Amino acid sequence: MQQKRYSSDLTERQWAKLAPLLVVQRTSKWPLQAVVNGIFYVLKNGCVWRDVPADFPPWPTVYYYFTKWTADGTWQRVSACLTISARERAKKRPSPPSPFSTVKA
Repeated sequence: MQQKRYSSDLTERQWAKLAPLLVVQRTSKWPLQAVVNGIFYVLKNGCVWRDVPADFPPWPTVYYYFTKWTADGTWQRVSACLTISARERAKKRPSPPSPFSTVKA
């Protein structure tokens, strides 16, 4: 479907890491990766949903998944998972220490 590449598109490696984190309970005629790339296009470029280029699925489809995943906490889980993964690759603890853990009573 999508022929043109955009700087906001996920690489295949990035998609392989992100795809298992996305909850989809219905089938769509649109490839999920194209939907996610459409979401990232809007977020990166700051355009309105109706201005999603025709290279992506129709804007109502892209918007539907964005609002669904926002409401059900998917984006928060994705962020947390990717943050932990990045910290572990950097040989850091999965989450930073609490600033309150060093406070003595």
